[in-house]
Amino acid sequence: MAFFVYGGHMARVKDPTQPYAGRNMSARVLNITLQEEEVALLRQFCQPGMKTTGRFIGRLLLEHNARLEERKRLQEALQVACGEGETFTDS
Repeated sequence: MAFFVYGGHMARVKDPTQPYAGRNMSARVLNITLQEEEVALLRQFCQPGMKTTGRFIGRLLLEHNARLEERKRLQEALQVACGEGETFTDS
């Protein structure tokens, strides 16, 4: 299958430091591999062809990181409250 565009210029690969139109300057491209079940779940939350997939995954990462930081903070507070000698771990 061939596509011809008359009167236009051929697409050029951009320098990695150059942003694409509509993309945040701090955005980076990341190729990932997912299992079929994970892709099916991702498609339930983000429709293909929309820009929401990257935002959704980014938001999941930020929320997961916040939960981990909160858990760490709570474990440290619990250690201080119960005494420094005891340690608590996840079961």
